[in-house]
Amino acid sequence: MLFDPVKFIEEVKPQLEQIVDGKAVAAVSGGVDSTTAAALAYRLLGNKVIPIMIDTGFLRENEAEKVKAMVSDLMPLQVVNVSEKFLSELEGKDDAEEKRKKFRELFYNTLSELVKKYQAKYLIQGTIAADWVETQGGIKTQHNVLVQLGIDTEKTWGFKVVEPLADLYKNEVRDLARYLGLPREIYNRQPFPGPGLLVRVVGGVSREKLEIVRKATSIVEKYLEQEDYSQYFAVIFDSHSNYDPEISKEVGCDVYTYTAKATGVKGDVRAYGRIAKVDCDYKDYERLRRVMEKVTSSDITHVVTKVADGYNEGKYSIGIRAVLTQDFMTADFAKIDWGLLGKISNEILSISKNIKEVVYDITTKPPATIEFE
Repeated sequence: MLFDPVKFIEEVKPQLEQIVDGKAVAAVSGGVDSTTAAALAYRLLGNKVIPIMIDTGFLRENEAEKVKAMVSDLMPLQVVNVSEKFLSELEGKDDAEEKRKKFRELFYNTLSELVKKYQAKYLIQGTIAADWVETQGGIKTQHNVLVQLGIDTEKTWGFKVVEPLADLYKNEVRDLARYLGLPREIYNRQPFPGPGLLVRVVGGVSREKLEIVRKATSIVEKYLEQEDYSQYFAVIFDSHSNYDPEISKEVGCDVYTYTAKATGVKGDVRAYGRIAKVDCDYKDYERLRRVMEKVTSSDITHVVTKVADGYNEGKYSIGIRAVLTQDFMTADFAKIDWGLLGKISNEILSISKNIKEVVYDITTKPPATIEFE
């Protein structure tokens, strides 16, 4: 059944009016989900809604300023910069779930302070179906899934959560955003996780890794924005790896496994496993797919293939990820032209001499998740 935004708004309007009987803070991350939820709430409830974007320090380059400018005709977005607090609290943490949960704690403590400041009683956020499905399934903790886990937000943080998009999937959210009049830059915007670049700094968090991946993200988005891919981004992880003779023999390619780990989904449950690099002498995506399927039969959750060598003294790998999907519950990797990947890699290598290599992720979802953490 096709999604009808008019019918959806007709159904959600009385629900919102009934639930929100006082002021509400609408949390905007810059992604399409939260921005659409805030715009919808502001259109239906007017000045009862206070749209706020928290600059956590994990946003993309100039993100807060860009988003504020893009939605200026739709709602009066305020930006609150707490980046130093978030960075100091998360620096050095390396476990994916620990990072997500710490981010959630900091994020909602900040929102709690803002709710009190504006004498509000409600928090409106852009949780969608894929968020709570993955969290309830134990695959990974989405920072904006609270009520579905039995968390009493009113007792813990002093506000009730309102989630007008909780039953929608990404493609439906985009349709709603278009109908609401959000600019194309928003409804076609690259999906961006609530914890932002935090979950694209795989493993230990450092300010150096964060700044490198921030620049790499801008480069990947610049080159791939004209392609019809569902999502594309860069990740960074420590480049230390070891040759695996057993897997190499099985698949007929040299296979190396990194010390860094990434989140996957196997048998509908969370898997936190190794990242593997296959070094094959061909660039045939279907042959690489078959290799990936064999490699991930073990505890490996993400498989990458090398695109370009960087600096011998480098200590980081930059991964490029691009996928095709309808609902973000399953996804296929995009078959990016190898020449284009080469151009992207060359520009990424100019960021820092600490980049040892650039690799491309050739894993489907499942067994990988779209993000690495």
